[in-house]
Amino acid sequence: MQDRPAGQACRALAAAASPVVSVPTLGDPTLAGRWSLLSPEPVNDTARALARVEGLLDRYGMVTRSAAMAEDIPGGFPALRPVFRGMEDAGRVLHGRFVEGLGAAQFAERVTVDRLRELAGTSPDEPVAVALSAADPANPFGTLLPWPSHPSGVRPVRRAGAFVVLVDGRLMFYLAQGGRHLLSYGDADAAAMARPLADGLTALAIALKRERQGAFTLERVDDQLTYKSPLAAALRAIGFSSAPKGLTWYG
Repeated sequence: MQDRPAGQACRALAAAASPVVSVPTLGDPTLAGRWSLLSPEPVNDTARALARVEGLLDRYGMVTRSAAMAEDIPGGFPALRPVFRGMEDAGRVLHGRFVEGLGAAQFAERVTVDRLRELAGTSPDEPVAVALSAADPANPFGTLLPWPSHPSGVRPVRRAGAFVVLVDGRLMFYLAQGGRHLLSYGDADAAAMARPLADGLTALAIALKRERQGAFTLERVDDQLTYKSPLAAALRAIGFSSAPKGLTWYG
């Protein structure tokens, strides 16, 4: 019995000498416990269609037949009509001809329609130029709106790597994927177009830098060799350099 205190003391010393290993706690300690993986509940066709419609409204603001076709929706626009009809009955969307030329099948949330009405009667004091990817949902051409015709007969394509430039909502430039061909949609010789064209090219240069676009050589502008184009001087002014085959962008 007398050995017991000594034995306890030895064990206490041994415990004190042993390093204490702390187990790291991951995440919120209030979430600790036993967890089980549950099988996801099957999603019915109605819920799936509703999710598609909400995604289209978020992406385009206003949904038309052409937008549904561009998204390659299974069943096309007719498959979405029952969902839009239900949302309209519930007051979640409005149905009408909000934008001329886009047909009768136009659906949008009320806040979007109100914003369109506000913008319809106003014009900016200065031209607003925006350059973005041709595949960006914010580019209405090729989905909500048809591409404008071009004298060269070339038709733009919504493709990653291509850029569009909009000035006050009007298509001003399309830079093809790879950067070899630039289409312009304004008369470079018209005095009234000088400011929109210059602002559009400046916006294009900003977008190329923002996207860290690598070096490429612009060989043609519309149906002309680049160095013969009326836009050649303006392109040099935004950062393009002369090259044997045209004008090169180095970033």
